[in-house]
Amino acid sequence: MAVVTFYTNGKDQTGNTTSAIALATYLGITKNKKTLLISTSFNDETVKTAFWPEQTKKRSGLFGPNTNLTSENGIEGLDRIVRSNKISPDIVTDYTKVALKGRLEILLGFKGAIEQYKDIQQRYVQIIVLASKYYDTVIVDIDKSLETKTKNEILNVSDIVIGMVNQNMKELDNLINTLSQGVAAKRINTLITIGKYDEKSKYNAKNISRNILKQKEIINTVPYNTIMLDSMQEGTVIDTFLQFLRLKGKDENTFFIEELNRLGESIEHKHLEIQRMGGKNT
Repeated sequence: MAVVTFYTNGKDQTGNTTSAIALATYLGITKNKKTLLISTSFNDETVKTAFWPEQTKKRSGLFGPNTNLTSENGIEGLDRIVRSNKISPDIVTDYTKVALKGRLEILLGFKGAIEQYKDIQQRYVQIIVLASKYYDTVIVDIDKSLETKTKNEILNVSDIVIGMVNQNMKELDNLINTLSQGVAAKRINTLITIGKYDEKSKYNAKNISRNILKQKEIINTVPYNTIMLDSMQEGTVIDTFLQFLRLKGKDENTFFIEELNRLGESIEHKHLEIQRMGGKNT
């Protein structure tokens, strides 16, 4: 199905990983589909910590217990299987951690030596393509530690690229120029998205869309949310989202959910548009 990849070429923090976690969690809770979040990180436990508190092996929730199906280095075991060429799409699920039973699974990043990480990178694309044949949506968080060649290979097999950028005019121009040159990905399958978004900024989504991008459609955003960031450090992201989804009225938390919903809808519309045009690289 659809491979949705979060990417940034900026030097500053754009909330790339946070945004990938947020979208994966939102889809996992609200959609009755199988979603996989793939972290390509190197010795970084941000994704793991967001879903599982330290020294906690099991936690129960609305959709059943979250369990660890294999060793923490699932990518390492999956890599060995891929190299053996004895694989099928459903084998991927044997090397993930379950965040929401039947809805959201996580393939954690690599922990170990840099030499082995560089070797494993050569199989990321094959793993992503394989996973896309089993899961309804595969969300990939491209880590800055990846080599440029690997990044571009992942972008080339992605159905949708979420081009993450800060609320910064220079960085926005830089990303637009990079994409238009075809260095990172084709413009046709890219959704430029503002990370760590502040609605109160002078450079809000409407101004950026109309004055910088010269487009009628409002650029997508993933708002900065303190409660979400705190929950990522405590392993309670899913609980936080369940609380947000029960809220009524208008505040920064419901706005956060609304913008994630809008991003999800934009991805669906863009995917359908690309399919009508005959593919992401047309």
